[in-house]
Amino acid sequence: MLGKVLSIPQPRGPLMWINPRSQAVDNRKDYQVSVGLARVTISAPQRRVDVALPEQVPLAELLPEVLRYAGEGLADEGERHGGWVLRRGDGVVLATGQGLHPQGVRDGEVLHLVPAGESWPELEYDDVVEAIAEGARRRGGVWTPASSRTASLAAAAVPLGLGLPALLASSAKGNWPGIAGLAVAVLLALIGTVASRAFGDGRAGVALGGYALPYAFAGGATLVTSYDKGGVLSPVPWLGGPELLAGSVAILLISALAGAGVAAGARFFTAGATVGLLGALTAATGLFTDAAGGAAVLISVLICGIGVLPLLAVRFGRTPLPPVSLPPGTDAPSTVEDPFRQSTGDSVRRLPQRAAVFAAVTRTDELLAGMLLGHAVLAVGAFAVLATDGSWASRALLGVGAASLLLRSRLFVSRRHRVPVLTAGLAGGAALGLDLLTDAGSALPAVIAGAVAVALITVAAGAQYADKPPSPYLGRAADVVDALVVVSVIPVACAVIGLYGAVSGIG
Repeated sequence: MLGKVLSIPQPRGPLMWINPRSQAVDNRKDYQVSVGLARVTISAPQRRVDVALPEQVPLAELLPEVLRYAGEGLADEGERHGGWVLRRGDGVVLATGQGLHPQGVRDGEVLHLVPAGESWPELEYDDVVEAIAEGARRRGGVWTPASSRTASLAAAAVPLGLGLPALLASSAKGNWPGIAGLAVAVLLALIGTVASRAFGDGRAGVALGGYALPYAFAGGATLVTSYDKGGVLSPVPWLGGPELLAGSVAILLISALAGAGVAAGARFFTAGATVGLLGALTAATGLFTDAAGGAAVLISVLICGIGVLPLLAVRFGRTPLPPVSLPPGTDAPSTVEDPFRQSTGDSVRRLPQRAAVFAAVTRTDELLAGMLLGHAVLAVGAFAVLATDGSWASRALLGVGAASLLLRSRLFVSRRHRVPVLTAGLAGGAALGLDLLTDAGSALPAVIAGAVAVALITVAAGAQYADKPPSPYLGRAADVVDALVVVSVIPVACAVIGLYGAVSGIG
């Protein structure tokens, strides 16, 4: 038993506090608000200790310190018998790659520190019904009230989605389809605001606000269309530059309205604002090029500008940056009052509160996730337009763009950030494959064989590098290919636009 409270500093801050049962000392006042702690008892071979562990930190980061204070020489002993694991009272091993909270560990539980190779027999049972129930619980969670709410919100998309095809495919002249679409969008945004603000149901507000965005685009596009069949997509042949501009402006306005009203789910409304803003700018390219040229310009901007999105998220999320301090005695005198300086008058700036930093990081993360989601939607739309062009320049841009997005996804480590970029890259590859299949002719078997080969290589690479990182040489090769692909995007896009032909015809 330890005789005092021990604080173990780590790069993330204190990871745990170990308290002896005989001394109920608590000096964690600064962390009770900002860090979620699980107070558990660890039963080790040499002693029992009460610990307060962060609920979200993976156990792999905590076990070395737990071993240090759970007994003498436990780390060296673990090397001889295969290591240590934490088990619950029923013998279930806690995963080292997850924290306590995701695994259902709560305050007051007793965890057992035992050798990894030690046999832990399951609890005996005398009722087959209880054994069946326990086996069923291990297969997955049961249906909860939260599941019912999620299912109801998802089910609402079915009747709302039925109105969009009718609205987009309407061939009747007049303004009523556009007015109806915009009215539905505004109504859904207002109802979502009421659900979030008045009833405290942010999930319903986000869902209704998200459902308003497609209606906003459809309403704005059909409000200005002349149904002249001048578009490029067969489902909506009337969708051209003016319609894209009006729909993008409408989705931008509804995203701002719903985002400010609902005050939750910032990533979805940020995605809508991103789609609306860049969609409107893309529509402006119709003044000097065709639809495929506008899609080429958009793809170039998306690929070359993806690295700017984290910087914009940090700026808009107001994430505090480390202050730049000058050497002692070099501070220039200033007559302007600095609210960040300490009251003592020295040159050291006051650090922001931990809770404020966490809030800023959460806000920035949501904004970046929304920007990448909107980025993926725009990329998929541009790939669809390029696939209908049928030229070899468009096909080359499809391949280059898909490869670039797949390689650029390595920049993001979070799943919610990487998945949209990967999805956009795979959509580009699928668009290229469909374009080649429709025009394959006698080369159809070769195209199918190539697709199968790519699929097998992808599966083999995933199995090879899922558990261990690739070699530095392979990573450097991927970096070189990434740079070459990004550099080649703009020249290929110029070929799609027809810039080379225009320049050669000047003379």
